[in-house]
Amino acid sequence: MQVNEIYFQPPLAIARVGPGRSPMPNFRWVIDRTIHGGHRTAVQPDVTLSVKPDGALTAELPDHIEFREDGKLRPVAPFFELWARYVDADGKPQDAPLTATLLRALGGALDGVRYRLTLANRKAQRRTLSAACGFEGAVTVAGNDHSPREIRAFSPHNPGEIPLVARERPIPLGSVQMIRPRAGEQEFSPDHQTINFDTLRIRFTPARGEVYGTPDSVAGPASPLPPGYALPPSTLSGPIHEIVPSENRILNGGTPWSTYVMATVDKQQDPQPSDSYDGANTGENISWGVVDDTCDGVIEADLVIRGERFLAHARVFSSCPDYAPDRRTFYSFADELADRDLQAALPDRPTEQDLAEAGVAVGDLFQRVFELASVVNLAATRNHGILENSGSDVKNPKWLPKIGPETMTKEDTPFAKLIAELAPPTAGLDGASSNPELYASVAALAHARLSDVETLLDFLASDPARIQQMLRPPFGRFSELPERPPKSPNHAFRDPRVPRDGMQDMRMPPYMRDSDETSLSLTHRQYALVLALTRHLSERKAVSGGLSPQASPAERRVAAHVARLRTVPPAAALKGPTT
Repeated sequence: MQVNEIYFQPPLAIARVGPGRSPMPNFRWVIDRTIHGGHRTAVQPDVTLSVKPDGALTAELPDHIEFREDGKLRPVAPFFELWARYVDADGKPQDAPLTATLLRALGGALDGVRYRLTLANRKAQRRTLSAACGFEGAVTVAGNDHSPREIRAFSPHNPGEIPLVARERPIPLGSVQMIRPRAGEQEFSPDHQTINFDTLRIRFTPARGEVYGTPDSVAGPASPLPPGYALPPSTLSGPIHEIVPSENRILNGGTPWSTYVMATVDKQQDPQPSDSYDGANTGENISWGVVDDTCDGVIEADLVIRGERFLAHARVFSSCPDYAPDRRTFYSFADELADRDLQAALPDRPTEQDLAEAGVAVGDLFQRVFELASVVNLAATRNHGILENSGSDVKNPKWLPKIGPETMTKEDTPFAKLIAELAPPTAGLDGASSNPELYASVAALAHARLSDVETLLDFLASDPARIQQMLRPPFGRFSELPERPPKSPNHAFRDPRVPRDGMQDMRMPPYMRDSDETSLSLTHRQYALVLALTRHLSERKAVSGGLSPQASPAERRVAAHVARLRTVPPAAALKGPTT
């Protein structure tokens, strides 16, 4: 047998910090089909792997899910499996999990495997442009070492610079453990999931979700305003809170991070949102010198088989807890990767199967939009969008929604149809003075009906112009952008060099920010899929005499006869069909 490649599955995973003793059990998204479920997304327990202190693995199917343990949030700790691409003894190519048994058959051994995990938090470094304000840790473990290993991070000590995190007072960023492989399998019904305990696995458990500061990070005022709204520098109102617990005031003072003020560092554009650090929007906007234990990193596997070295890499991100695990976002990591790597979701000449799959995908997309709308304060994000647009002298084309206080009000027609119908006559220009819950109600009303796939497909077929009007186009790809920026927006895509294209308005998704502070859109692939499916459905509806995609066979037969009669001269129609 001959090994060609080793690789990790998954190649990327997201861990979530939490101070609970044991990690979260596994769960998956399902559709709640109970009488009270309303076909909403729910979480259901799935096969869960647990690790004993000696590295041995067990598997079970929990009957319930607990997100907290003794009142503390449980961390999400992903597993990474090593896989091999090889040629078996019969000369056939294979892709399979790399087990200890297979490793021996290939000519390797566990003590010939090395894992290295490197984790870093460079958020303060990114703002200050000083490497001494970042911190990094790494650990190397042999494949036959199955004890947990903690990763402790500290800042580089460069001449003339004070390291933010001293080597003698490191910040723990989590731990890693090599799973002890053993022969045997376990199958779970009804999905017939099979767990092979002999597979080479590594588990990353993230940190607790702590914050750390300097000895001066004792107490400070909280801004009474929502994120994105600044107070005058002389204002110090708001409740006083402890900034960092006393045991976590371990960072060095006197670093650029302790004196950082947003939008004042030369030669850089502040990360967006620029005020997302402790100390922003209070007093003079001076950083309190606080960091947390989230991070991202690289997992490497080094394997020697018969004198030949093989390498595998995976990435891991450590993030905050998910406070709405049964609410999906419409835009995910998976969508971003699909937009970069996959072809269009609907070909130019789709088959019935293509259209059916596209309908399922678009239905799921709008279901996710509805779920996200249920956890977004639309009134607050709208007001924030107006604030971001303020002070601009951009002339707004008549075919685009308003960008000032008139946005999503009766003045913003034909875009704001529901607002125009539901806003009471006594409402002010913002459309919400008589009913503070108006925008949340409108969002729920608009997206609840579109989360039903039959209603959605009928809407797409009935009003394609409305769909294109209400969807914000993505930014154009480099190949689409002209050499010189146009003076006005393009209907088909946005141009980052056109000021109006980055501004907030009520097109979907309304008032949501992208990573560069501009208005967010669907991915290229999502946007093209919705428009293509809309076009095909509307064309079919026109041919079928205006029938919905769910029309009965009798309705379709009558509509087909009517359509045929409309396409032939009256004299020919009177003659009837020929035999």
